[in-house]
Amino acid sequence: MPHPVRGAVLILSCLVILASVVSAAASEEEWEVTAKSFVIMDANTGKILFAHNPYAMYPPASTLKIMTAMLVMERLRMEDRVPVSAYAAAAPPSKIYIKPGETYSVKDLVYALLLSSANDGARALAERVSGSEQAFARQLTQAVRQWGAYRTTLANANGLPADFQFSTAQDLAVLFRRAVQNQELLRIMQTKYYTLQNDREVRNHNRFLFTTPLAVAGKTGFTRSSRHTYVGMFRKDDKAIIISLLGSQQKWADLRVLIEKGFALSGSPIAKMEPLEEKVWFPKKAAPSYAKAVKGKRGKAKGMAKSKPKTRAKVMTGGAASLPAKKKPSRAR
Repeated sequence: MPHPVRGAVLILSCLVILASVVSAAASEEEWEVTAKSFVIMDANTGKILFAHNPYAMYPPASTLKIMTAMLVMERLRMEDRVPVSAYAAAAPPSKIYIKPGETYSVKDLVYALLLSSANDGARALAERVSGSEQAFARQLTQAVRQWGAYRTTLANANGLPADFQFSTAQDLAVLFRRAVQNQELLRIMQTKYYTLQNDREVRNHNRFLFTTPLAVAGKTGFTRSSRHTYVGMFRKDDKAIIISLLGSQQKWADLRVLIEKGFALSGSPIAKMEPLEEKVWFPKKAAPSYAKAVKGKRGKAKGMAKSKPKTRAKVMTGGAASLPAKKKPSRAR
């Protein structure tokens, strides 16, 4: 006949195991996102709160531009001038359409790099620092490893697809925590709009800056091979978290889940976030024209339409049905 105490212990043990299995299943479902890899880090301490495949190596896309800006701002002054080569100007979009022979300030190109994800600006800055983009990529790889990103290898300055170029969610979080400690760099990433010397206005691609006061700063990325990538920081009172993700199929939806869970794990839970980033629409601007105007006697350009007054893009939120149809993304950004 079974001992009654042993029987009770056995039943209790089975119940504990069953509760653990149910809890684990619920937790797994709760944390489900499409990203191949992600990290939630306590920005104040550097402690990892939650992660999935944090050391897996994937293409970083334009989150790499955070690294480029960090090295550029270590090597150059913001007022230094940057000449534009034919190679830099020929970069694929996303770009600001700088032209060979032009010169820009480091400040202008760093703003374009981090707000508008300018691939041409990244190339110009790389050439100014190191003489060539290839040399810059080698120096940048060495630098990020000194900064704690031990699994990152870089082949260019902008994150466009390249062989042997990869990073990890862990490395991105570590690097971003270092980046936001530079107050000038942080201020740039927090800027929503900036006007370049050619009077072109660039807009920050980080939609969270337009939809939630929790957002501090961040950088988006996308190519067909990398899918969506992101690294950024969010703050509520004295709690701050850094979230990095790679290989996401639906960046904004993944990030909303991770932001909510990050603050819950930090001990400062927030309400469920509405999908405002999915509904934000910025009116499309006409492509810039670089034809040289021939001045007439009255100073008007001949052969060109009269320019319209410059207007700042407005953020519009509303039902998804009221927005223009989205086109399939085809360019690196």
